[in-house]
Amino acid sequence: MKLFRDSNITTVHFIGICGTAMASVAAELHRAGFKVTGSDSNVYPPMSEFLYKHGVTVLDGFKSVNLPKNALIVVGNALSRGNPELEAALNAGYCLISLPELISRRYLTDRTPIVVAGTHGKTTTTAMIAHILRHSGRDPGWLIGGIPVDLDFPCYFGSGDEFVIEGDEYDSVWYDKRPKFFHYKPRMAVLTSVEFDHSDIYEDLNAVKAVFRRFVRLLPENGKLLVCGDDREAFSVAADALCNVETYGFNSGLTWSLDNIKQSGEIGIHGDINGPNGLTGSMRLSLTGEFNLKNALAALAISVGVGVDPDDALKALQCFRGVKRRLELLTEEKGIAVWEDFAHHPTAISAALSGLRRRYSGRRLWALLEPRSNTMARKYFTSELVEALAQADNIILAPVHRKERIPFEERLDTSSIANILRNRGLDAVAVDAFDEVVEKIEKNARRGDVILIMSNGGFGGIKERIVELIC
Repeated sequence: MKLFRDSNITTVHFIGICGTAMASVAAELHRAGFKVTGSDSNVYPPMSEFLYKHGVTVLDGFKSVNLPKNALIVVGNALSRGNPELEAALNAGYCLISLPELISRRYLTDRTPIVVAGTHGKTTTTAMIAHILRHSGRDPGWLIGGIPVDLDFPCYFGSGDEFVIEGDEYDSVWYDKRPKFFHYKPRMAVLTSVEFDHSDIYEDLNAVKAVFRRFVRLLPENGKLLVCGDDREAFSVAADALCNVETYGFNSGLTWSLDNIKQSGEIGIHGDINGPNGLTGSMRLSLTGEFNLKNALAALAISVGVGVDPDDALKALQCFRGVKRRLELLTEEKGIAVWEDFAHHPTAISAALSGLRRRYSGRRLWALLEPRSNTMARKYFTSELVEALAQADNIILAPVHRKERIPFEERLDTSSIANILRNRGLDAVAVDAFDEVVEKIEKNARRGDVILIMSNGGFGGIKERIVELIC
């Protein structure tokens, strides 16, 4: 198989290979028969384990000697000039490409890209759509920004017409500051939500909305945009679309809506569907959280839009088991449930805690948070973060990630947040080291507790240590 139609490339090297999308594409190319290598620093699970499992060589650190001869160099978006491996590649005249451009050229040419964009829910919704299409007998391609439980790979070429892809608004690479989703040629798209995020590249909410407006205007007139009608900012952005627009959510009057939402004890959540042309039915998920019902409704609407029978789609959703690190149950031993969530934003934190509170009514809920993303590590959302965390009974705030890179006056003050929460009668503490998080769980966790570990990074390896403690 050719990498691109117009190339004879056989060797590909990824600088910054342990990003989720980078690793997923690297593994797909390896399966397709290409010689694939990559390098990175500060490697941590699950992507390090994923690459090892799929036979991709990962080199520790960035060094000029890592570069294979006659290779195409895929440059991660976290890299900047001065990286020794990147500088060596430029000096030697290697051909460089960003991951979004590679994706566009390899996977999306002459296909129907279904692009899932928005601040929240992209990964799970993308995985749900791919799962439905696969379950209904189709062979779509997909690229998911996480490891799906029900699909063999997070990136799959597929032989069918549809390619389902998570559309990220973060920039592409150091020399191309456009959002990744500008490369993805959408013919159908989902817009889940629009909030301020990625404070390192966007000045404010208006800047975020501007790029989403440009995204929806990429859709052709004969395309389709499905937008969450419950999200005011997303709905306003959709007004710029020149294609057919459908809405979904919990509010009445939308094209697709859900009502009579109920949590079935600790085994799942369900609601009643009201769709176009009198379509009705019951949606049942084994997942937790109302936000997952909303993600599933979007996946249903898109799947029906490409011709999947609604009943087949609902059956597929009922057996969908989720994506790793997206409100994932890690273990439930000795009467203690340990969950993990990516938790990159106060809205996501609130949704995860709300879902667990509803699932485990009456049980003590722990929130363990590592403020890690560029936005979370700053003071932008202090009040929102307080309100989100206040849904838990016990809160442990870990050190801000790379706090030395953030000016003191801009940095999130975890001690202040803990004080505010304590004044509300909650057990909250800000610690100075990851070991302290584990120690507090070891000393204070008891039967009946529900523990949620939240980070979009490695969290100092505490996940594995807490699971070991519980088991």
